[in-house]
Amino acid sequence: MLSLSSIRRAPPHTPLHLSHPSVHFPIHSSISVRFAKHPRTCFTCLCSYSNPSSSSSSSSSSSSSPPSPSSSFDSVHEDAFEAELGRLLALLPEELSRRASEHLELNQLVEVVMDLGRRPIARFPSGDLALSDRPIGFDDLNYAVSQVGDFAIDNRAGISRTLHRISAIRNRKGVIIGLTCRVGRAIAGSANLLKDLIKDGSSLLLIGPPGVGKTTIIREIARMLADEYKKRVMIVDTSNEIGGDGDIPHPGIGNARRMQVPNTDMQHKVLIEAVENHMPQAIVIDEIGTKLEAMAASTIAQRGIQLVATAHGVTIENLIMNPSLEMLVGGIQSVTLGDEEASRRGGQKTVLERKGPSTFTCGVEIISKTELRVHSSLEATVDALLSGRAPKTEVRQTIPQGSEHDMLAAEKEPFMDILSESQEDLITENIPEISEDGFTKSEHSCGFVNEAPLSSRNNVVPVRLFVYGLF
Repeated sequence: MLSLSSIRRAPPHTPLHLSHPSVHFPIHSSISVRFAKHPRTCFTCLCSYSNPSSSSSSSSSSSSSPPSPSSSFDSVHEDAFEAELGRLLALLPEELSRRASEHLELNQLVEVVMDLGRRPIARFPSGDLALSDRPIGFDDLNYAVSQVGDFAIDNRAGISRTLHRISAIRNRKGVIIGLTCRVGRAIAGSANLLKDLIKDGSSLLLIGPPGVGKTTIIREIARMLADEYKKRVMIVDTSNEIGGDGDIPHPGIGNARRMQVPNTDMQHKVLIEAVENHMPQAIVIDEIGTKLEAMAASTIAQRGIQLVATAHGVTIENLIMNPSLEMLVGGIQSVTLGDEEASRRGGQKTVLERKGPSTFTCGVEIISKTELRVHSSLEATVDALLSGRAPKTEVRQTIPQGSEHDMLAAEKEPFMDILSESQEDLITENIPEISEDGFTKSEHSCGFVNEAPLSSRNNVVPVRLFVYGLF
């Protein structure tokens, strides 16, 4: 079996090569790697390379070269986010706003909590920060409320043309006694780990606990579908979290259109209305939580429309056990087996089986903001879980590279060192068979072609594996 430790490449503008003379991959081709200890978990990586001989020359000329379009885009994006963050901090009294602005992790601010009679708290990834020793009073709350939009029946409001969410806590008389000011961000490239599934037209169901980034990912998916794949995309925005508050949607959704939901109880009706009135090719929904919404999503999927939605949960098992959402995975029914079939299976006579086809093609469990677990066939996953078998999954991870939009930086260390595993535990997929005459034999669609012997190549340099994705 071929070893990944011997991957090499030819000069620039030529494909990547393995150590055998007849095997090559196209540049940036993906390689699936499985470990014998965990045969059902697959890590999808992307090959990247650097030319050491040109690194010095490129660094010497970097000072005189003009900024790249991507760096200009990043600069504009950061400036826009800082302006939006400033509008959120403007809700706070001047002293509290200044204290929050001085924090080193200001751009990673998660939320600001203001409760009547308690100290205001700013929450950062590193921990909570008390913005003042003075407790919050009614004047502070009223000042903040006066600068946001109207609170809906779900006690959520926003700031016009931003993605921030302001949630209220009321007393028994309906008076606001607490506010949670949550920061909203549009992160370009946050859905790149799922780009292959999006391009194929698969319907995606994303599940994960609150705060893990579900809304951020589907917002980017909506933009990708509308801008990059030129589809007619309609967003059904329950509480204006995807497209932002106000009548003009946030630029983060690109050319996707947005329908606002006046009442959370009407979301299923707005879903059907979007299909019947606006002829979308793809519909994006945030937080499917009721049986009526699940039924509406199932109806949309049967009409051949690509569906992207989120639901609260940690794993697919949570959806199976949820009576309101089990329809999303095809529904569950109890089946009584005959004596012969029960004897053949070697189990009990009453078993659980999937009732019908799943609403979604693929399922994605968001483990963290840098790691996803992909179920490429949601129906196969449900069938495996109901029969007591471990489902086949694929783990995809992103690499923090210092820059939020740096997908492949060859000078950085890889996220994980898969070469540290012993050769006995390492199995590579989609690598063609080597024949005795030095040519490849493969039916995969990875672009394998015949290649000259390795001895005829010059400037062979090592290549590193980087986890596919963008943080």
